[in-house]
Amino acid sequence: MTLGTMDKIVFADSWEPYFAGLGLKTFDDFYEYADANTVGKNHRRNVQRLAFDTDGNRCTFFMKRFQSPHFKDMVAACRTCGRPTTQAGVEWHNARYLLDNGIVTYEPVCMGERTRWGLERNSFFVTRELEGECLRDFVINNWYGLDRSRQEQILAAVAQFVRTLHQLGIVFPDLYIWHLFLRTERLWDDCQLSIIDLHRMTAGMRSQRRQARDLSRLCWSMVPKYFDDDHKEFLLETCLLDFNVSQRNALRGVIARYEATLNKRHTADRYYGKKASQLQSA
Repeated sequence: MTLGTMDKIVFADSWEPYFAGLGLKTFDDFYEYADANTVGKNHRRNVQRLAFDTDGNRCTFFMKRFQSPHFKDMVAACRTCGRPTTQAGVEWHNARYLLDNGIVTYEPVCMGERTRWGLERNSFFVTRELEGECLRDFVINNWYGLDRSRQEQILAAVAQFVRTLHQLGIVFPDLYIWHLFLRTERLWDDCQLSIIDLHRMTAGMRSQRRQARDLSRLCWSMVPKYFDDDHKEFLLETCLLDFNVSQRNALRGVIARYEATLNKRHTADRYYGKKASQLQSA
């Protein structure tokens, strides 16, 4: 190992002996694991799928690997957690924060960090496969077969989920429909949602403008092929129930302007052709 380099691995609950039994003990054991299937990547991070059979039980995990982060990302990570940490450390911190506050997200099982002279070189974050179906995929496969009341039932659940996030002081700059997951086994009795891709999430933030930007991204991700203006109006009306008329009007202005800006850059249609796991690194 290079002079000044330090490795650290943190496990949740009793996962350390589980992975040790699979031969995964060190940072490199995880980070360089050869049998992983890469399902999404960009220049700074990628997502890999790992599946193991032990005693007849099959467990599937996703590992997000970060490499050579920008200095600005290191600063943002420190600001998010209140101390120097890695990109994987941010997701670990945010996942545990959401779960502690009753928000369903992927279950963190392991996190690894490699630093040199205290600065992040690489890191990884391992989670169990999330139960449920990506909401974007559900829409693609089922939306046209649902009557209006069923569609609005799902949109109302999405709006309530977002309201809960914002009531907790959580802003979510990656609030896109493909980062929401829907439990479908008891869909019409209890419409349960969860959220993924926590890298840019911030807690303790009460900014109405930041909340409006979250909503603009959500609206932008709802493409016209499936969602008409009335769908978006219903969603926003429910999301903004906690504000008075003057505040709602001001926030709607912010939402409309920022959504228009996003559409000028590119529309969200391109994200309806990717697999859900690929979108975690998009």
